Amino acid sequence: MIRLNRTATEPLHEQLYRQIRDELKSGRFGEGSSRLPSSRALATDRGISRSTVRLALSKLHAEGYLRSKPGSGTFVANLLPESFLTADQPKTYQPIQRPARISERVQAIPDARVGNQFDLGATGAGPGVSLVASIPAVDEFPIAAWERLRAQVLAKKGVNLLRYSSNRGDVDLRKAIAAYLCDFRAARCHPDQIVIVAGMQQAMLISAMAVLNPGEAAWIEDPCYQQTQRVLSLAGVKIFPKALDTQG
Repeated sequence: MIRLNRTATEPLHEQLYRQIRDELKSGRFGEGSSRLPSSRALATDRGISRSTVRLALSKLHAEGYLRSKPGSGTFVANLLPESFLTADQPKTYQPIQRPARISERVQAIPDARVGNQFDLGATGAGPGVSLVASIPAVDEFPIAAWERLRAQVLAKKGVNLLRYSSNRGDVDLRKAIAAYLCDFRAARCHPDQIVIVAGMQQAMLISAMAVLNPGEAAWIEDPCYQQTQRVLSLAGVKIFPKALDTQG
C-alpha cells in the first residue's frame, strides 16, 4: 500500500519510487508478469501530478526494476537487480598438502638463500653508499631528463606502447641503437639483429639457451661475473671454471 506524506522533507517522487521499489523487493508483485498501472492512473489514484509519477518510474526503469513493452504498458522486470547481488556459497575443499614442485635445473642453481631459487639478481642495498656488486649509482640517474623524454615518447606513440610489439623490442629503439653502433662503433648492424633485454642476466640466459643444449659444456673464467655460473646452471649446461693467471 502506497502512502505519500506531503509534509515530509523527502520529495513525493522519491517517496513513490522507494515504496514501489520496496513492494517489488518484497515479492508482492510476481516477477516478469505483473503489470503496473499507467502513470495517469497512478497520478489520479494518489492525487499527484503525472510528472511526479514519471520521475519515480523512470528511476525504477534505470535501476532495472521495471521494463516497458510497447503498446502493453509497464511490467515488473524478469529479474530484479537484487538477484544479481546474491551468489551461491562456494563449495569448500580441503587443500591438498603437497611439496612444491621445482625442477632439478632450478634446484641445481648454487644459491644458499632458501626459497630464492629464481632470484638471479644482487641483493637489495639500503640507504647510503652501497658496496654491493652490480648496483649502479642510482642517485646519479637523470630522473628529470628521463621523465621529460618519457612524456615526449608517450605523447608521440600513445596507446601503441601498451600493445604487443615485436619480441625483439621496440623497433624505433632498435633502429636508434643500430644507428649509434654504426656512427660511434663502426659496426654494421641491422635493427633486426638487435634484441632488447631487461638486463645482463637476461641477455646471458637467452644467449646460453640459444647456443647451448642442456648437458653441453661451458668454460667460464674463474673468477668471473658472479651471476654467470647461476645463469648457466639455469640453462642446464655443465660448467667448467678455468682459473685466470696473473695476466688475466
